[in-house]
Amino acid sequence: MKREVTKITDPIDYPESDGKPMAETDIHRNLLFQLIGALETVFPESYVSGNICLYYEEGNPKKMISPDVLLVTRGEPGEKRIFKTWKEAPIDLVIELSSRKTRKVDYGKKKHIYSSLLKVPWYVIFDPEKLNLEVFRIFGDGYEPVEEDEEDHYSLSDLGIYISHDPDKRLRLLDHEKSFVLYGDERVDQERYRADRESYRADQERHRAEQERHRAEEEAIQRRLAEEKVKELEALLKRKEEEN
Repeated sequence: MKREVTKITDPIDYPESDGKPMAETDIHRNLLFQLIGALETVFPESYVSGNICLYYEEGNPKKMISPDVLLVTRGEPGEKRIFKTWKEAPIDLVIELSSRKTRKVDYGKKKHIYSSLLKVPWYVIFDPEKLNLEVFRIFGDGYEPVEEDEEDHYSLSDLGIYISHDPDKRLRLLDHEKSFVLYGDERVDQERYRADRESYRADQERHRAEQERHRAEEEAIQRRLAEEKVKELEALLKRKEEEN
């Protein structure tokens, strides 16, 4: 009797790295981390990542791209080794930090995938060396450019944030009140400044307390001297009355 053999197939391997450098330059790398931190500040209950292998076709590991920064508002925060679109909530925002080497891909292949295949609502391309910023919003199967408002900010309306430059021409996120979302080093500086202010305020309080203590001691001394003077006068008057 012929025995039936069940063929065991290996699971599909989705690599965790594309073998390419994380960022083109130190400027790109630093900004990548700063943007991830800023988005995590604004969306603490959402999934934020960067430079992760994103697979967009189940069963085909060749269908992979690596966004510089991505936001999934309905995704749970945490660490992932890879991102499979068919297992995750939809992506809301992608930011690509462009360069001379990646510009063609950022405006070509990636833009097509994000708009036509993944329907990512917001796509931002920023070249930190040329200081060129463009923001796109999904429209049908493609993207349409977003215009700056009167304050030179780009509104990502349904996310409740803005994107713009600061006075130093760095890419910045702004909250719904149009205040810059602080980067990590700025938060450290702010905390240090706040700690210095608290220390100064505590020193001032100690100084005031010391002054009050000295004033109270001085007043007590003056009251004691006055009481002693009154007693001396009363004693003097009593002696004079007795002499008379």
